[in-house]
Amino acid sequence: MNNPDYPLFPLSSVVFPGGLMALRIFEPRYLDMVSICMKGHTGFGICAPASETVGGFSAPRSVGTLVEIVDFDRLDDGALGIRVEGKRRFHVVSTRQADNGLWWGSVEFAAESADSNCPPELSELKQITAALIDNTELPYAPDAAAYESASWLSGRLTELLPFDSDTKHNLLATDDPLMRLRQIRPMLEIESE
Repeated sequence: MNNPDYPLFPLSSVVFPGGLMALRIFEPRYLDMVSICMKGHTGFGICAPASETVGGFSAPRSVGTLVEIVDFDRLDDGALGIRVEGKRRFHVVSTRQADNGLWWGSVEFAAESADSNCPPELSELKQITAALIDNTELPYAPDAAAYESASWLSGRLTELLPFDSDTKHNLLATDDPLMRLRQIRPMLEIESE
């Protein structure tokens, strides 16, 4: 069985399944990518960039998320604005680079670990996540919020907190959502009352 092939978008942030992300697209290779995805009704992969570059373009890291375009609009500056939703995490099996610099990757979808409830000792993370979502312009539907879910909660925290690219990548690569929450907790400065 062949692994599916998707265009890859190296980005210093990450998106998890169920997450939303707004992107400003202006480079020709990524405008081509959006066109390919819209015509083929397919998604593309978002991966954190690796430190090495090939032909002046950042290579994608080995873990990413397949996203689908859910909305698009022409921005005031002429760039294309798109909103994507995360669908499935994947591991990059192999990559190739097109003549225009666009990365393509053969991917294998990650087996998701079983979800669990957010444990009581990490319950303050639910309030932090709610405050972060309230301060974002992304339209998370109230009925889509799953604050008790370790998977949903750890995904939103990783997306919305200002972690560096390495940290975001490492959290995305962590299969166990409860372990991901436990890794996030010590990175936050939470004042006790």
